Amino acid sequence: MTLDALHTDELKKSFTHKDVFNIYDIGSFYQSMEPSVPQSTVNWRIYKLVERGIIQRVGRGKYQIGGSSFFEPGITRKMIQVNRYMKKQFPYIKYIVWHIGDINTFSQHLFNKDITFVEVERDSVESVIEQLRDKFKYVQDSRTTSYLYPNESVIMVRPLVTGAPVQTVQAIPTTTLEKILVDIYFDKVFDFFQGYELSLIFKNAFSGYTIHKERLLRYASRKEKRAVISEFIQTIK
Repeated sequence: MTLDALHTDELKKSFTHKDVFNIYDIGSFYQSMEPSVPQSTVNWRIYKLVERGIIQRVGRGKYQIGGSSFFEPGITRKMIQVNRYMKKQFPYIKYIVWHIGDINTFSQHLFNKDITFVEVERDSVESVIEQLRDKFKYVQDSRTTSYLYPNESVIMVRPLVTGAPVQTVQAIPTTTLEKILVDIYFDKVFDFFQGYELSLIFKNAFSGYTIHKERLLRYASRKEKRAVISEFIQTIK
């Protein structure tokens, strides 16, 4: 299929200024030029548009102009060590591992703490902390109100919210950008990100990477904060 058959120039002109458009909008666009075009052809064109980076999926049946750019958390040596230990000691629980440096990717002022987060099923938090302390020196419960080891490389254990959006990178279960954004907005452990800094992180994330807004809002709903963060997102665009 050629680009002309996809009518890419006309499509870009029609949708460039729309934040999000859906499969029905694309269907109407093609039907305006080809009234008898079958839905199967529209679906195939959408597939080719995504494949060629002309549009990107940002949710179920929702699209934006431009190619996808997905965020992958960095993998540190400590994360590899922790993951190996978690797989051995807790082979049957769900967990993720990530590093606070991922937030520095988007912030103006670098946060100078070395924190590896281990998020586990809520009922397993205490036992995971005990086991990790047998292997690693500085392990802290995230529910503690202050940082216990301010100048050390810390492992911080947090409850993993059911239904949280996660991914696997280099065989390590880890976070997604959607999860990071919701967490730093609401969770007290990240309350040092406030005001302009918080807005800047969101702006940089949305401008630099593909954000699945529905996934983000669904996770916010798990925290009963969907309306709050939806309103905030509108202010930072």
